[in-house]
Amino acid sequence: MINKIDGLILAAGRSKRMGYEDKFKSILDKKTLLEHVVDRLEPQVSELFINASPDLCDDQSLTVIADHIEGFQGPLTGLWSALKSDQLSDTSYLMLVPCDGPFIPHNLVAELHQLMAKNDADIACVRYQGFAQPTFSLWNKRVLPAVEETLLVKKMGGFKPLLAELNTVYLDWPEQPLNPFFNINTPEDLAEAELLLA
Repeated sequence: MINKIDGLILAAGRSKRMGYEDKFKSILDKKTLLEHVVDRLEPQVSELFINASPDLCDDQSLTVIADHIEGFQGPLTGLWSALKSDQLSDTSYLMLVPCDGPFIPHNLVAELHQLMAKNDADIACVRYQGFAQPTFSLWNKRVLPAVEETLLVKKMGGFKPLLAELNTVYLDWPEQPLNPFFNINTPEDLAEAELLLA
């Protein structure tokens, strides 16, 4: 565990491609996607939270941070809602991961934190096979004003505008036989993940 880093699992998306809203309860290798993510992230952070609809989370023990605005506007809503809440600790950093990324590396937070601290960056983001993976990223909580302006004034709900605007550093993750940043968005993805674990 790295001290002074909160973790937030993003699970408030509508999961339209999966066909049901509580995608994080999908079963992969006899565990839910959420259990996979918690098992991998919890040892790496000081406190762990989930951004999700409270009525979908009555059967698990994580502290739930609900979206603070009506109508899903993208994953930036979850980050903003967490930064605005009084539930996070007084730490300086917040690690984001998606609820549908069950193969998170066990040293991800440490690697991102090292890069962020070295560069005094606002954001440290994973890049894999040349592509940024903004849902696997570490944020300095000082970004709240910029997040708020992007979401509420510019009406943009994705991470990419902030990655371009703020001081962002990228961590190029070495390629592996099993993509550690594989996202499960469809039933076909879930079936593929099962095969990868077989």
